[in-house]
Amino acid sequence: MRAPRAGELTGRWRILMAVTWVCVVAAIVAVWRVSDQLGLATWWIGPRGEPNPRLVQVLPFVPAVVMVLTSINRVRHASWWGLLAAAAIVAVGAGDLGRVFRLGLIEISIGVAAAAVSLASFSGTYRRRAR
Repeated sequence: MRAPRAGELTGRWRILMAVTWVCVVAAIVAVWRVSDQLGLATWWIGPRGEPNPRLVQVLPFVPAVVMVLTSINRVRHASWWGLLAAAAIVAVGAGDLGRVFRLGLIEISIGVAAAAVSLASFSGTYRRRAR
């Protein structure tokens, strides 16, 4: 086992970040299901009769999956990467505000919640030792 580097999350914070981003994936899946069941077309899913290509449909999941992998693989500065990923999810939600306002608000709230955990994770970041 190697010594932790400055900028890495502590073990418990890595687990919390991974669990948070798995929950973000589940929340986005829930938005997808609600959109499908109610027949509300988000910009990334598209209308039921002419859905967007799968590549576009999985775009909101990419930041969350990347953050799960970032969290479990001891990547430095995961807190900053988490803020960036949360901003991407908020941007997805902002794109839906004109089409399906309430689903857009839910997507934005998912991103804001993930950003809050990422902000809190700065407290669990290893720092350089003062000399």
